[in-house]
Parts: sequence; structure tokens; C-alpha cells
Amino acid sequence: MLRPSRLSNRKPDEKAEAEKLAETLPALILAAEHLANAYDLGVHGRRRTGTGEDFWQFKQYGPDDAASKIDWRQSAKREHLFIRQKEQETSESVWFWSDSSVTMDYSSTPETGTKQFRAKVLTLALALLLTKGGEKFGLLGLSEKAVTGPTVFNTFAANLESGEAIPLKTMTKNIKLPQKATIVLISDFLTPLEDLKNTLQAFIDLGCNGIILHIADPAEVDLPFSGRTRFEGMYDEESLTFGRVEILKSDYQDVFREHKRKIFDLANSVSWECVFHRTDVSPSDALGKMYAALLVKGV
Repeated sequence: MLRPSRLSNRKPDEKAEAEKLAETLPALILAAEHLANAYDLGVHGRRRTGTGEDFWQFKQYGPDDAASKIDWRQSAKREHLFIRQKEQETSESVWFWSDSSVTMDYSSTPETGTKQFRAKVLTLALALLLTKGGEKFGLLGLSEKAVTGPTVFNTFAANLESGEAIPLKTMTKNIKLPQKATIVLISDFLTPLEDLKNTLQAFIDLGCNGIILHIADPAEVDLPFSGRTRFEGMYDEESLTFGRVEILKSDYQDVFREHKRKIFDLANSVSWECVFHRTDVSPSDALGKMYAALLVKGV
């Protein structure tokens, strides 16, 4: 937490931003820690054999193993021959993008919280699980390199909370990523899907795989309103008023389902995982699906 003496030297807008960060960051981290701790981590996917430097385990020698791999000292203590296995050496890393568009600030009820808050909680919870597994992670456009370890997590969280995510449309311009990077995109995707299509293709061209988390407020899915209702644009659109909004419910839900399906199809077309999440549902299910997808992708 920043000291008041340092805050006094800041410009008024910088001071307000710092105070806001100091108020929201602890709650954000606490929610993420609670979510991550509730998730059963189990055996992490990184623990697999390879040509790395760190010892993993001894394995009984088999007909398919090279004789040069036999650990004679360990075998002398046992009845059978054993080889020494090492953890897989990997340059893989996970890069997060949590959308900070104005639409992500929407919440239909105080109980659910905004889409942006839920997106950040899931980002931090997933980063915590990666930290426990010793995996590297970073923020697209906000991190110079992927990092890992408990000491860097607070910095990652602060950058996530205070930084403004780069727009989806321009995300892949002049971006440099290591080989075998895994991308996690979290958004409501209330933008032209052509932008998402182009972004996914750009990542594929860079040799990346990834996961999409499509997040939505329950009101955006169900349209639960009735009677005379006015909808105000979150950008510069003119407001719209309907005398009986409930008569639009069926058609609206069809449109939303189609939008959701197209996002899934785009992800599926490039072999990315796609997870849909409503903010009125526990985030543990979405966290579990994303983490399981990372394990399948070899992170």
C-alpha cells in the first residue's frame, strides 16, 4: 500500500487513481486467493518426463529405455535396474488479456459485481495456480516478459488492476511472444467478431494456442426486464425505449445464443478452448475448466 507522503507529491488525478487502486486491490487479491485455494490443484501438468535439469523421480528400467539412462548407484540399492527421470524442459508461458472496455463495467445487480471484476478475479486465481506449478505468466501489452513466483504476484496483480488492456483489434500489432506461448483472452466480446477472428489468426501465425473465456452478465443473457424500459448506450449510441420490452425477449435470446455460438465456432476453428461464464454463477467452474484446458495444452 502506498504511503500518504508519496501520494501528496502526485498530481490530483494520479493521487485519485492510486487511492482507488489501494482500495480495490486487496479485495481483488483476497477473492482470487479464496477461489484458487478452494480449487483442488492436484498433480500439476508440468511434472512430466523430458530433457530438463531438475530431478523428478526414479523409474524401473524397461525394454524401451536406453541403457545409458540407468542410474547404477540407485540400482545397486534395489533389486531391479532404475533410470533417473527429469522434468520436461519448456519455454512455454501463459499470457493473459482481460478486457477493460467500458462494457465490462456493467453489472445488472450489485450482488453479481461487474464483468471486469470477475474477469480480474479469474485472471489472478489462474495466475496463482500457475505460480504454485512454477509456470511463467504475463499480461499482454503490459508485461515485458513472463515471470513466476510468489514475490512477483503482487506486481502482476497491481499491473492488472491499474493498467488499461490494449484493444482486441490492435492486440497483435508489434507484439513479441516466446515460442509455444499460451494465450488466455477474457472478455464479453461485445465487439465485431471479425476483430476476434483476425486476432486469433494472428496468434496462430505466431505459433500460439489458447483459451477464450466469454463472460456475460445474466441480464445480457436472459433479458429479464418487463414493461417500459429504456436502454442507454455505453459508448455514444442513442438511447432506446421500448413500451413492452418482454415481447422482444425470445428474439433477443436467439440473437445472444447465435453470438455465443459464433464465438465458440471461431475458437474451435483454430483448436482453442472456449469457456462461457455468467457472473451470477460461481467462478470455480470456469476456473476449473480453464486450468484443465491449460493442462491439456501442455502448460
